[in-house]
Parts: sequence; C-alpha cells; structure tokens
Amino acid sequence: MRKRIAYTDEPIKIGRQVDRDVLPGHGGPRTGAGRPPAGNKAVTLRLPVKLVERVRRAAKASGQTMSAYVASRLRVG
Repeated sequence: MRKRIAYTDEPIKIGRQVDRDVLPGHGGPRTGAGRPPAGNKAVTLRLPVKLVERVRRAAKASGQTMSAYVASRLRVG
C-alpha cells in the first residue's frame, strides 16, 4: 500500500503553531553552531613551478606558512 501525496499551493510549515508563531521543529542546525568565520578566504592560484619553490623556500626561512608569507608580502607591496 502506497502513501498518498496531497499537493497544495500552501508553503510547508515546520513545527507546531502557537499564537500565529511557528515554533521550530526537530532537526536542523542549532543557532550559533559551527566554526566562527576566520576572516580568511581560500584562493587557488596557478603559479609557475619555480615561483612556488621560491615562495616555499622564503616562507620556510621566515618561519611562516606560505599563506601568511604571501599575505604579508602583498600587504607591504
């Protein structure tokens, strides 16, 4: 026996209704859950191999990650 599907034009309300306010139902993400935004954005660049090697060496010599090294160099100009 198959379940009958009733199609309507009304939007689906999740949760129970109390005094015209729809309360949240079960499931879904909690408010404030997850990692906070770090302020950085991932970027993929296609660079020549020799340039990548130079940046990697310079970052290692300065004790920084490649991202931090490139960001500091771009800030300086």
